[in-house]
Amino acid sequence: MNGSSSRWLGWTATGVAAAAGATTAYHRSLPPAHALDPALNLDSRVLDTDQGRVHLYHRPGTGTPLVFLHSFNAVASPKEMRPLVEHYAEATDRPLWALDWLGFGRSERTRRSYTPQTYHDVLYAVLNDAVGPAADLVACSLGSEFAASVALQAASLVRRCAFIAPTGLSANRGLSPFGRLAVKTAATVGGFTLPYFWLTRPASLRRYLAAQVFQNEDAVPDALVYYGAQTARIQGAPYAPRHFVDGSLFQRNIDTEGYARLYRPTLILTPEAPAPTVQRFDRLPALTNANPRYITHTAVPGGLLPHWERPAPTFRALDDFLIDANDTDA
Repeated sequence: MNGSSSRWLGWTATGVAAAAGATTAYHRSLPPAHALDPALNLDSRVLDTDQGRVHLYHRPGTGTPLVFLHSFNAVASPKEMRPLVEHYAEATDRPLWALDWLGFGRSERTRRSYTPQTYHDVLYAVLNDAVGPAADLVACSLGSEFAASVALQAASLVRRCAFIAPTGLSANRGLSPFGRLAVKTAATVGGFTLPYFWLTRPASLRRYLAAQVFQNEDAVPDALVYYGAQTARIQGAPYAPRHFVDGSLFQRNIDTEGYARLYRPTLILTPEAPAPTVQRFDRLPALTNANPRYITHTAVPGGLLPHWERPAPTFRALDDFLIDANDTDA
């Protein structure tokens, strides 16, 4: 190696180290999770579980509890569920709960291993120790997988499930094994944190939502964009999303070993029209054929968050499934 090459490598290594050091210092300067603005206009509760401390939003009421479970992504939070929470707060007097999954929102965000078992245990603790009576679960995307696993293994805690654009119904999901290894390797040397902060700026989040989640780019709400950027500027924000990005939170064969075995009434909502969103649902026909007694499917207009993009038809589909005569204020 000649002198010029040695100097170039030295400068590069110095630059990378300086960038990593600056990113670490910035990360440590961020506020703690409990300082994050509330995502919902409900009371706050904290629950200590065996996996860590989680934050819950709650409105007291009567009847079957409704539990809202947000998706998993770089900036996931119960803000995704706001239109649904507000709708059922007005339409019913039922107890309402919304969970900040561990590693997201106002829940604990420690640097640790996050696995499907982590989130199964958290949801079980929430339903068993906080919610109480058998609840109706309304989950988005990957949250549906953990709702299904708890509904199978602790069925007495669940009455019904509604899954909005659930994961696990596409032949291809997550990164390749090489891609997962690359993300994990980058994380060990601090290489995930810098791009995480770069890609969670408002402009980047808006582009992602418009291209991968919503069918109409004009429907992307400012509330999701700016709250997403805010929740990414919290101590520990990159830790749990890294495990989502590397694919380690997805459950293998959740369609055949999870959804297809459910024995609680389950509604699945998917986009009415095909679109280039980040999720596909190729395995849905086989799933509904495998479990026709308990699983029903309704296609609704909009993308992967139809309750934001096309709320009226989404509410109608959910109301027909979730609201009994004794669940309304009328």
